[in-house]
Amino acid sequence: MTRTPDTAGVLATAAGIGLCGAIAEFVVARHYLQLEWVIGPPVPLVWWAAAGVGGVLGAPLLLVYLGRRATRLVELPWGRLVLTWVVPCLAAHLVWLAVTLVLLRRFDPGLLGVPVRDTGELLSILVLPPPLLSLLYVLALVPVLVKLAQRIPATAVVGVLAAATLLADTAVFAVFLAVGLLLTREIDRVVETASRRNLVLRGAVAVVGAAVLGVDRFPAGLATVVAGLAALPFGLTLAAMARGRLLAAMGAAAVPGYLLLVPVMAPADKVLLPRLSVQGSAVQLMVAAVEPAVLTAGIVAGGVVLVAVGRRVRARIPAGAVR
Repeated sequence: MTRTPDTAGVLATAAGIGLCGAIAEFVVARHYLQLEWVIGPPVPLVWWAAAGVGGVLGAPLLLVYLGRRATRLVELPWGRLVLTWVVPCLAAHLVWLAVTLVLLRRFDPGLLGVPVRDTGELLSILVLPPPLLSLLYVLALVPVLVKLAQRIPATAVVGVLAAATLLADTAVFAVFLAVGLLLTREIDRVVETASRRNLVLRGAVAVVGAAVLGVDRFPAGLATVVAGLAALPFGLTLAAMARGRLLAAMGAAAVPGYLLLVPVMAPADKVLLPRLSVQGSAVQLMVAAVEPAVLTAGIVAGGVVLVAVGRRVRARIPAGAVR
């Protein structure tokens, strides 16, 4: 008898892989590769290649998981959806964004490459935040969009959002979240047909899709979407074959883990970059081998701890008070 895969468990594992990949890509690209290396072995090149894979897989796997978990929101009445989800998410987004921008301005203004020099640039970030700052924003608004477009074919909605990346990079995260919300049958089919043979075939498709990232004239936002959608079946197949409690726990901490990324890396980059750049080759070789893994693990662990603390706090709140 063939065992039916647990799609929820696979998606949680996929989110764990995606969270680690997205954080590692950021750490390597924005911090690790900025160090002035004086070592001979090409260790940074290895991390650069690994981060490239993580960058392609990270956001799609993480957001598809979050989209799948948000499907119930579309069934809520409009009043409940707005009051219990949209408003709290947008409020949390504004608070988190304010804290993040303050930390960036204080420690590392150039970390994201997003200038905030005047009121106009600040309003631009508030209205259409760049992908790295848009997680809570799209989590708040995409369920509303999907509810409004319930009579429109799912693939058309995803296509329109993909086209919207030509106008604003904010739509990049919205595409993958919408895939998780709308293409549930297709995701289930990918998980159910996961096998080693399909892993190889889907890996080849992912490599072809990722090739658009190297095309200079291809719009960056749309290239990210194309590469991510092409890699998604490979990532889900990998998750189906690599299921484990640790990865699933990381996936359950996807939102807090991702939200910790920039606030943690802003001061960390400020402190570590100048100090590690002047170290000798012996110290740098050790740093080159382990630093991205250590920073990634620390940020992910912080997200897991926040989830555990949140669960304990909610468990102590009387049931009547939560309603």
